[in-house]
Amino acid sequence: MRLIAVLCLATMLFAAQASGQAGRPVELEAQLSMASGVERARILARLVDAYKLDKPAQAITYGTAALDQLAKTPDSAAAVVTLSELGWAYMQLSRFDEAVAAADSARKLAARTGQKRGEARAISNLGTIAQRRGDPERAVALFNQALVIQRALGDNLAIANSLNNIGFVHSTDLADYTRALGEHLEALKIRESIGDSTTISLSLNNIGIVYGRLRQYAYASKYFDRALAIRRALGNQTRISGTLSNLGDMYLEGGNPARALVVYQEALNIRERSGDPAAISSSHRNMALTYLALNQLPKAEEALTRAEQTGGGLEDKSLLVGNLLARSALDRTQGDAVSAEEKSRHALEVARGMNSRELVRRSLEALSQAQEASKSHLAALRTLQKAKAVSDSIYDDQTSRRIAELEGRYAEERRGHELAKLRRDQAESDLRAERQASQRNLAVAIAMVLGLLGVIMYRRRVEHAEISDRLSITDPLTDAKNRRYVEQTIGADIAVSARRHLHATQRSMQAEEADLVFLMLDVDHFKQVNDKYGHAAGDVVLTEIVQVLRATSRQSDVVIRWGGEEFLVIGRFTERSLAAMHAERLRQAVEARVIRIDGSAPIQVTCSVGYAAYPFHIREPDSESWMQVVALADHAAYIAKRAGRNRCAGLVANSDTSQRNGEAITPMSVQKWIADGTLTLEDDISRGKALRLTPVNPRAIV
Repeated sequence: MRLIAVLCLATMLFAAQASGQAGRPVELEAQLSMASGVERARILARLVDAYKLDKPAQAITYGTAALDQLAKTPDSAAAVVTLSELGWAYMQLSRFDEAVAAADSARKLAARTGQKRGEARAISNLGTIAQRRGDPERAVALFNQALVIQRALGDNLAIANSLNNIGFVHSTDLADYTRALGEHLEALKIRESIGDSTTISLSLNNIGIVYGRLRQYAYASKYFDRALAIRRALGNQTRISGTLSNLGDMYLEGGNPARALVVYQEALNIRERSGDPAAISSSHRNMALTYLALNQLPKAEEALTRAEQTGGGLEDKSLLVGNLLARSALDRTQGDAVSAEEKSRHALEVARGMNSRELVRRSLEALSQAQEASKSHLAALRTLQKAKAVSDSIYDDQTSRRIAELEGRYAEERRGHELAKLRRDQAESDLRAERQASQRNLAVAIAMVLGLLGVIMYRRRVEHAEISDRLSITDPLTDAKNRRYVEQTIGADIAVSARRHLHATQRSMQAEEADLVFLMLDVDHFKQVNDKYGHAAGDVVLTEIVQVLRATSRQSDVVIRWGGEEFLVIGRFTERSLAAMHAERLRQAVEARVIRIDGSAPIQVTCSVGYAAYPFHIREPDSESWMQVVALADHAAYIAKRAGRNRCAGLVANSDTSQRNGEAITPMSVQKWIADGTLTLEDDISRGKALRLTPVNPRAIV
């Protein structure tokens, strides 16, 4: 029986493989020798589409032959496809005038002959060409025009493609990351429902770009890795090189140039085989910036010269700006501040003409660095202020929260889709088992079906648990966020905090609304509530406390159930001087809440609150991680409990310099640091006097 099953599986795999190869370019080319007339033109049109990415020159050859054939035996549908995809092939080779002419001819022919899908496709290709030429606003307008047609047709795959294109421009050129992520997640949802691996990988790659721009590298890496795995399996070389290049950008910006060099080199090797001059130029520039980061200046000079030679004369404005900024950085490193300033000014002029906020920001930062290198400190400061204004318009206070909410909604929807798919799979498996049972001996069939169902149900339960664990960011009891939510979103908040402190330091000012305040709340005597009223009453108490914390905190703050009866409130972008007041306000609100339990007398509970601010040491912001600051807030809450409960306590650095020397944060070490002046224990303002710190019993510490 096992042998029969193996043979059947092998037969199915062979059939699937054979059917999957029927439309491959090699099969289409084999059909050309036997085709003539309109059929030959249609095969040639399909070959243009097949080769436009990896072999654009070959695609143009087939496209020219197709148009020649169509002049003799007209077929409007084949002509629209040929012209539209010829436009893409010309774009791959940076022959933009020919690309626009071909795609626009396709658009006009499709409109004249009533081919709405072909018209939308041609308009979309015109949008991509506009984006490559450095006109992002026209690109978005064209993509939206195509999207209107596609929505009217109900063409979900095309709708997802247009959403993807709009999101790509919003992320790479217009730096509107919230809109970009929303568009990419909507596109990914549609593509996952269709099950098209090629387009799913495209969405994953572009979502990785958004997170990379936001410097959330863990998220970016997750999406890039998923995209790369799919693309390697599909064998699409152009797409593989694109994801590799994105990974290289992430590694370089994240401070790992050695690893960036490896993936950049692989991307360059692929692109040199495809013959796309813009992509080749971009890869050489990436290599140059990586060599510059590794302080290998001769190699950086050689790679950048190749980038400039390959990209020279192309109408790709984004490529021009990137190469100019790379040259500015290299000139500045080599001591030629005048040339560095000249190149960055040129880049700024082009970027402003494109209305690209991201490129304007990068150009202003490069210009400020060049001015500083030439000792023009006042000019450098003014340029940096302009860069800050652009940066603030991109990374506003609510960006990270909106990004997290979008990701959370996508995760919940994806979980629902996956669970629904699990149920469908289960139903289909049951049906197959029932059909098999009718064809076999009853006893054998029952044994086999029970075994099969047991395995399937076990696998489904395991997969369901893994999906729930991976995607859930909300505590099911209280509806508060959980630790996973914090781990997913805290990186963006820390980046904003660091940037604000850095800007304040550069301008010799005190940072405003730049701190993250972590407030740890522990419900006092919570075990007594459970023992006296029951665990159901305890659940009500925890739920009510979350409501109190939300009502008492700002809308921008986050309430997290940290575990058991512990809650963490993150005061986002506030000032550490207000931490004690915030803690006391939360303590009073919990104490004042009257909680009513069905059939029982009203309950009132209190809490002990500990707090600490991030960065803990302003001059050494990296000396403590956010988790270590949370640990300090937790120890402050522990101190408040030991001092009598229903109190607030805070731990603050006694200087701007860390003196912990890597020692672990424990109750004993905290007590020692308070004693030697490394830390200051703030007064409990609700009592109007300092807390009395009782000695810690090491044996009592678990």
